[in-house]
Amino acid sequence: MQNAKCLAHQIVGAKNKKAELDKHIKKLERDLLDTQLVSALLATIHNEGGETTDGPYTVEIPRTHVWDQTMVDEILEATPQGDWPSFVTQQITYKIDMRKFKDYAVNHPSEAGRWHAAHSIKLGDSKIKKINADKLEED
Repeated sequence: MQNAKCLAHQIVGAKNKKAELDKHIKKLERDLLDTQLVSALLATIHNEGGETTDGPYTVEIPRTHVWDQTMVDEILEATPQGDWPSFVTQQITYKIDMRKFKDYAVNHPSEAGRWHAAHSIKLGDSKIKKINADKLEED
């Protein structure tokens, strides 16, 4: 019984330390993102998201493809479901397979314009994706 209690206390203590470390790491990452060097690196991808690397720093702005459901609905309403492009699956919302859509857009440029109009990209928060410790020592 004492052993279990001791282990439980260690787990609670370790989780508390982990929470403190996570908070400290987030603060350090935010401070690093605010530096002139990393801000300049982020500026290269601020409009379209993605990731980029300069020396030891790899930064990322996650992105999510957003499809205007009303516009997609209007596009598909005029088309029998059996004739829908292969990149569309119907759920509660329309799901678009980006890889298949890109192929479709290349092969059907005259029909792709209205699909492009229904598409946008939602960018996430900037973050440090990776710091290459070996390259950091070179500086």
